[in-house]
Amino acid sequence: MITFFMEKFKMLNFRSYEDADFEKLCNIHDQARKQELKFANLEAAFIPFKIASKKEQLFEDYQVYVATKENKVVGFVGFNEEELGWLYVDPKVQGQGIGSKLIDFTLENSTRPFYLEVLEGNPAQKLYLKKGFITIKHESGKMPGNESFSVEVDLMEYK
Repeated sequence: MITFFMEKFKMLNFRSYEDADFEKLCNIHDQARKQELKFANLEAAFIPFKIASKKEQLFEDYQVYVATKENKVVGFVGFNEEELGWLYVDPKVQGQGIGSKLIDFTLENSTRPFYLEVLEGNPAQKLYLKKGFITIKHESGKMPGNESFSVEVDLMEYK
């Protein structure tokens, strides 16, 4: 387990995902994903975590870690050696640096270059830029896991 100190002397811990975390990840993803899709004007493209995690092979293709604060799961990240594919923070605790620490954790445990895609309009892009990612390409295509929707994304790289 890895621990970071947060504001107000509360600790943020990271640990590997456990099956017992699944329902909490469902709640976090579903709330935060709806926010993300709203910024991209794609609310109708929402797919619940129970389906999306299977369609996009989260647990097969990515290492999954959860962030806990006061023994409660408050966010999670899924990444492999070259890509940050999933990062969600419980909307109730957004703005407390949890997303930033999840990015730090991911970068400490990945290789270079390292990539991610961010939906057009997602305010998290500012955080990725602040963390040292650069936008290398703007792409149009089909939404992974829900190919009936077209999306605009920025491909970002961290060297």
